[in-house]
Amino acid sequence: MDALGKIDFGFYLLLFRRRLPLFLVTAVLAGAAFMMAVLLWPPTYQATAKILVESPQIPTDLAKSTVPTSAGEQFQIIQQDLLSRDNLLSLADRIGVYAGRSEMSRTDMFDDMTRRVSIVPTAIASGDGGPAATVFSISFKADQPKLAADLVNDLVTMILNKDVRLRTERATDTVTFFTEETESLDKRLRELDGRVLAFKNEHINALPDSIDFRRDQQIAQQQRLLLLTQEEASLRKRQTDINTRAPGVVSAVASSPEEQNLQSLRQSLAQQQSVFAEDSPTIETLRRRIATLEAAMATPAPAGANVPLSSRDVELADIKDRLGAIAEERATIETTIADLTKSIDQTPGNETVLNSMQRDHQNLQAQYDAAIARLAEASTGQQIELLLKGERLSLIESALPPQVPLGPKQKLLLLGSIVAALLLALAAVGAPELVNRRIRRPAELTSRLQIVPYITVPFVERNSWRGRRLAMGLGMLIAVPALLLVIQTYAAAPIRDLMALAHVTLSSNISKL
Repeated sequence: MDALGKIDFGFYLLLFRRRLPLFLVTAVLAGAAFMMAVLLWPPTYQATAKILVESPQIPTDLAKSTVPTSAGEQFQIIQQDLLSRDNLLSLADRIGVYAGRSEMSRTDMFDDMTRRVSIVPTAIASGDGGPAATVFSISFKADQPKLAADLVNDLVTMILNKDVRLRTERATDTVTFFTEETESLDKRLRELDGRVLAFKNEHINALPDSIDFRRDQQIAQQQRLLLLTQEEASLRKRQTDINTRAPGVVSAVASSPEEQNLQSLRQSLAQQQSVFAEDSPTIETLRRRIATLEAAMATPAPAGANVPLSSRDVELADIKDRLGAIAEERATIETTIADLTKSIDQTPGNETVLNSMQRDHQNLQAQYDAAIARLAEASTGQQIELLLKGERLSLIESALPPQVPLGPKQKLLLLGSIVAALLLALAAVGAPELVNRRIRRPAELTSRLQIVPYITVPFVERNSWRGRRLAMGLGMLIAVPALLLVIQTYAAAPIRDLMALAHVTLSSNISKL
């Protein structure tokens, strides 16, 4: 309160009245300049389009796409690609955003396009508490409504086309990969099957699946060999007994010994058929002997021939023939036993090799089955992407040319221009007082010179000079609006272009700072 009481308001009011023409001129000129800039400032139009991230149309628990990225992540990838320097400048050249502005550098164009383009995601909560949907608003600011709408629609088209292309390419690449994988595994399986077949053919008598049969054969042959040994021992004992026995009476009976021998051979054949196969050497030898004996009995004796045979000779001959057959059969059995023993000894090694091959085959088969299952899933995912049934981006609102400009706010700016002009005029009136050190009041004589004046004589201005200054202020007050009206009427378009260029350049410099 003390400080306010010391202020000489009368002096400053008188000073303001003296400088009123300067205040009016400054206020009028500054206000006219500010209002001209506001009126000629080019309007800014903003066009907006909206893209929705759609959920899959086919439930994922029934069939799902093979594209790993979601539509939201896919949009962010596409956004970074489309907002790159080359793509933005190419889009600006194609739409003609900077047509006729050859003085702008490519860097300034890119910076200005980056400021104009806006992509804002908006989450829309669902009513049932499920996951929120996402809507991307894509906007662009331009001085022409159609230019803004054309650029936004072109940008949206590029985003949607790139989304479809990327998703279908990834699904197709997945199908191609698993197709090549299944073909490679199938080829390896075929090669392994060929190796297994060749190995089995090469070791057909020493495979593990027939080892039990060969062991049974080996036991049967050994038992047969034992029986032959016993039979041979019995025959040799009979032969020894017959040789030590006194020779019998020669008998002319021709039929009895042959028939006995034939009966004995037939009994042996019946016994051997229960042990050996029909094509075994033992069976074939017995059949040949029976056939030879039957042929000999069927052939009539020559006329006048009389071959007396004793029963001892016939028995010895029968024993001799049987011993020979036993020797042949024993050799055959021993060879068979040796072959069986060799094949049985080779079986464990062959089994190890076969087991290794079978393990490789099982592993390859498991990989092949898994690849076939994944190929089926990849094919389903490819069909989902090709038919656009998966998660994707869709246009829900295209950009239309805006009817109302986004800015500038002329009413607010005009009001601000008036306020700024008044503040500038006050600054023009008050600024000289900050540097004026002259003594103009009795109080200043007392404070500076430390003297007390008895009387002061004021300086009286002539009314003619004051009248001229007042007339000059009123003239400016009338002339400036007229000048603004003329400029706005006849030179609005060039000045607006100039102001737009100045706005772009100023914005670029401010962003660099």
